[in-house]
Amino acid sequence: MASFNENSDISAPSGDLGEIEKALGYVFKDKQWLERALTHRSVHGLGPKNDYERLEFLGDAVLDLSIAQLLLDRHPEAREGELSKMRAALVNTGTLAEAAKRLELGRFIRLSRSESANGGSERASILADVFEALMGAIYKDSTFDAAHACIETLFGEMVVTVTPRDPKTELQEVLHAVGATAPVYLLEAVEGPEHAPTFVTVVQVNGQEMGRGRGATKKASQQEAAAEALRELAKSSKTNSGTAGGADV
Repeated sequence: MASFNENSDISAPSGDLGEIEKALGYVFKDKQWLERALTHRSVHGLGPKNDYERLEFLGDAVLDLSIAQLLLDRHPEAREGELSKMRAALVNTGTLAEAAKRLELGRFIRLSRSESANGGSERASILADVFEALMGAIYKDSTFDAAHACIETLFGEMVVTVTPRDPKTELQEVLHAVGATAPVYLLEAVEGPEHAPTFVTVVQVNGQEMGRGRGATKKASQQEAAAEALRELAKSSKTNSGTAGGADV
């Protein structure tokens, strides 16, 4: 793989990659897996196998299995439907992006200069993708057990405290309570290869876009869009607290 600093069209990381290994609690035997996990597809000239997308695909599966195992252990009385909702609450763009921010991954992502100028290193979708790619990279560099140990450390408390959530249902209930019309979900795009598509959905309320979500299925992207809409409504409610009539939708 090309060096992180040898191409002037590439935004180089601002820290030592050893910082990521320390934060993860895992030292890579083959550093190329770590570098690949941090390389966005906007970096040209390296070939499709040298960006993070293939590792992201693998890491998504590693995360799903690892989180499922942790939930089974921590919630022995939960039924399948509840476990599925809890996993969806933990493995989504928003949660994974927050995990990436805690690790300060944005400082280390290798992007084209144009993508970097557009804020790519702080974009939730890219941060979440890189986090998944890192889990895939650990799996490739070592074993599932190594990746699972890292995930358990990063998600341990959240796995214990998470509750079943269905953002689409929650959003509908919130909107009904304030007299707004039912949300409308629109498929905006389908990204990525045919064998592993990523669906992008927007949710509109009264004709206004309130949230956008990405997921491996249409349903997952709708749930993520609904979750973002709920976060926006919560912010609006806080901003307008004390104002007659409550929050506008």
